[in-house]
Amino acid sequence: MKNSLRLLLGSLLIGASMLPARGMEAPAVPEAAGQAEPAAAEATAAASADPAPAPTAEAGAGGEATGAAHDASPEAPPELTGGRDTHWTETRTPMPFDVMRSVQFLQDQVARGNVRAIRVQALLLRRFARTFVEAAPEVWNDPRNTRAIVLFTFSGGTPDVIATLLDQGRLPEAERPLFDGALAYVRNDLKTAATKLESISIDDLEPVLAAQVSLALGQIHQIDHPDKAIEDLANARLLAPGTLIEEAALRLGAPLADDAGAHDDADRMARRYFDTYHDSSYAANFETRYVALVVGRAMADPQAALVAMDGVVAGLPTARQQRLYLAAARRSLVAGNLHFASQSADQAIALDGLEPGDAARASLYRTASALGADDQTASRKALDGIDRSLLHVEDQKILDAAYSVLDSMAKPALMTEVSNPAPPEPDTSSVLTRARAALDAASKEMKKP
Repeated sequence: MKNSLRLLLGSLLIGASMLPARGMEAPAVPEAAGQAEPAAAEATAAASADPAPAPTAEAGAGGEATGAAHDASPEAPPELTGGRDTHWTETRTPMPFDVMRSVQFLQDQVARGNVRAIRVQALLLRRFARTFVEAAPEVWNDPRNTRAIVLFTFSGGTPDVIATLLDQGRLPEAERPLFDGALAYVRNDLKTAATKLESISIDDLEPVLAAQVSLALGQIHQIDHPDKAIEDLANARLLAPGTLIEEAALRLGAPLADDAGAHDDADRMARRYFDTYHDSSYAANFETRYVALVVGRAMADPQAALVAMDGVVAGLPTARQQRLYLAAARRSLVAGNLHFASQSADQAIALDGLEPGDAARASLYRTASALGADDQTASRKALDGIDRSLLHVEDQKILDAAYSVLDSMAKPALMTEVSNPAPPEPDTSSVLTRARAALDAASKEMKKP
């Protein structure tokens, strides 16, 4: 079996079962203990289905359990363990905080483009849900485990787990707003979630949990209170840099900042995203958001928007830059911003190495955006030179619409030959209006984010 996430899961899930947790007697849960190894085997099988990067130092960055074993070793004299009697059992089931460290590592892998890590994360969360419910009561006396159950809930674990623990009174009552807030959030009761989570001081939480709460509040506030959301997401980024939490906060925060008129801040966040998370499993989602941001800004000032876009995407591979410019050209064309559509298509063409299909798209968007401005004969020749088979079906509709616009532009000239009136001045604005309407009608699907 190839080196992949199985190394992580083997070490953190199976290996952790051989180590005591600091300051906590290992609970005796025989049935759960027998589940630890099969769970790890399931996860490693899923991870090995596709090669993943071997675990780096990040995998053990939070290796508190390993360090704890050395601090409170059974052979250590009492003076090395604070005078406490440390008679550890030889094995224990993975603690909730062990499982969540594995989940957090997998989330970081997702942020770096390992799509298989999403499936393995879901497997872990599902596999250990029952183990958490069946854990001995003293497990929840350890604050690491109570934090872990909140992270478990925010990370996609079934809400039935935290709901059951709350109903049974096994979680600390002093932290009830945190537990209730997490439960309300995943149940989409956003009003209750906001009330509960806002009552918590994130300064009193450990950084990753504080970042997760801030991210949740940012998501809650993004529609009705975008100013609050921007602040919450900034906190999330600061508290958890380099993680999937920061990746999500950037994805949400850049469009919000731009809508608020903070274009420089939005550009800085976009550059940070592309520099750090360009391979994220959710990068395509951010690209769509970013293109919408740029196209919206270009309605007021196309040239400034293009200059800003050039600076943001300059560090990406050429093919990714071309993809973004073409997406901006197509979206602008449909929105009726023909000038920016033409500029964006030209930027894609100017970069070397366009694939045949992308070259066909670039030519289509460039030509369609210039109908009524370029010579009709030259425009028709450019459209004739496009290989229709290389275009997506929606782009084929744009091609048909462009031909239709050219044909409609030619009809007034035919009428003048019949009636022989004095040649009128071309009504360029009317032509462009018809062009926009025809292209928009042919490409409604392209307006979808």
